[in-house]
Amino acid sequence: MKTHEEVIAAFAKLPPKVTASQIAEATGRAHIHNWTDPTKGFVGFPKAERVGRTDYRDRGDVLEWYLNQDFSQEPRRGPRDLNDIARTARPPRTHLTASEVADLLTITRRGVNKYGEIYAPGTTDDPFPRKDSDGRLSWSEVRAWLLRHADPLPKPGPEGTREWSRVQIWLMRNHLHTVNYPSGRVFHDELGLTVGHRDVIERVRVARAAGEAIPAQWVAEALGLEDAEQADQLLRGVPVASAPAPTRMLGPSALARELGVTLEQVRYYAKTRTPETSTDPFPAKDSRSARDLEEVRAWFVRNGVPVASA
Repeated sequence: MKTHEEVIAAFAKLPPKVTASQIAEATGRAHIHNWTDPTKGFVGFPKAERVGRTDYRDRGDVLEWYLNQDFSQEPRRGPRDLNDIARTARPPRTHLTASEVADLLTITRRGVNKYGEIYAPGTTDDPFPRKDSDGRLSWSEVRAWLLRHADPLPKPGPEGTREWSRVQIWLMRNHLHTVNYPSGRVFHDELGLTVGHRDVIERVRVARAAGEAIPAQWVAEALGLEDAEQADQLLRGVPVASAPAPTRMLGPSALARELGVTLEQVRYYAKTRTPETSTDPFPAKDSRSARDLEEVRAWFVRNGVPVASA
């Protein structure tokens, strides 16, 4: 059985449209007859386009489907979920070589480079991030791409449009993510963003490219920026000078963990220190029952409750 990296390398040599025999050879199989039959338990295998007497399928769609199948998982110890690894990786710098990215993801440098070859600009609507002039990759861009690659923009409905509520959920999926070093310092990328906020920026770009009208003002409000102009700058890849630190809105459990208090304390003060009962009420929650981490930290300090330092 071929490893994922071997399959990725084999697919990189194939044309954009592939036949069943090419797929079988690239994946090390005798045939792929069962994959096309839902009654055999295989769901979602890319549909074929018949040209003459031959069926052709999109190379990228087939590879993505194959890599996500349980039966394709390598029968050896090692990382199997790049998403989980990417979420928790601690990069030493904002830009890394392919070897450094590979080390963070615990895969080979060849595997990283093959992503760039298979998902190159012009071959897909969401290409793998490009290297900069020094041959380095933006870690937050790569991280956002990996998470987005396994969680693509929702497809349009029968009428050819997407529900804004579904798009908004997709855009905000990872916006609360933050990388904290053991020292407590927060990782900010080349745009001055946390990895979670960079994920939002990259998803907005992809959604706009797919025809979704995402207002810059919405982006500014989602990221806690001063105005739509700052959002436009970030979407163009321009760092925002003196931009405010990104707001971290956390739920009760996450607040307790970050501040070193108990969940019961958070719930107690939220319930008892309200605007109706206190001149210094507990910080208000948003529509997702999340509160601003720094506002809550400052409230605890004002009220003499010991908390972990920022």
